[in-house]
Amino acid sequence: MFILLLLSTIQALSTGLDGGKELCLGVQGKKTALFQISFVVSGFQEDNIEMKFYSPRKTLLKSSIKQKEGNYKEIMTDDGQYEVCFKSLDKYYKLISFNFDFVEENDLALAETMDQMAEEMKQAYRSLKTIQNNQHYQNDRENEHQRMLESTEKKLWWCSAGKMGALIVICISQIYMLTGYFKGKSFGPNV
Repeated sequence: MFILLLLSTIQALSTGLDGGKELCLGVQGKKTALFQISFVVSGFQEDNIEMKFYSPRKTLLKSSIKQKEGNYKEIMTDDGQYEVCFKSLDKYYKLISFNFDFVEENDLALAETMDQMAEEMKQAYRSLKTIQNNQHYQNDRENEHQRMLESTEKKLWWCSAGKMGALIVICISQIYMLTGYFKGKSFGPNV
């Protein structure tokens, strides 16, 4: 599956990834812009994930395997579409929450000339945005865990009902066999 995203500001998203599947996201980038991606994976065996970041020329820029979360920064070297791909390394469904952040070259130049108060405001904004994104991640994770818990409870109920049914059938068959075995036999004194 391939999704094209045109992002110019901070954008946090969450999506599901089926086991053994790959999800690639296209990101339009400009030369010399700073690109940052943060991601968090939740689900069963959440560390069985592979993340790759490709340039417009399909050159691998960053890669991580078996990390349930990551934070990477890269200065873009070309104009064009960059790709971020996530691949599940097992058969289990996973929830991926990720955050893209772009800072263009003129924003970097402005950041170098800002006074101390402006820099502190920028840092405070980023901290608040990170807190907001973390709350979003936690909410998504909690909803996914609740869904998994309800599914597990249903499976356990059916399993226990099956076991109880099997025990009842075994007890009835044993009673039937024992009464048939002793039927017609006398256990009194022989005279």
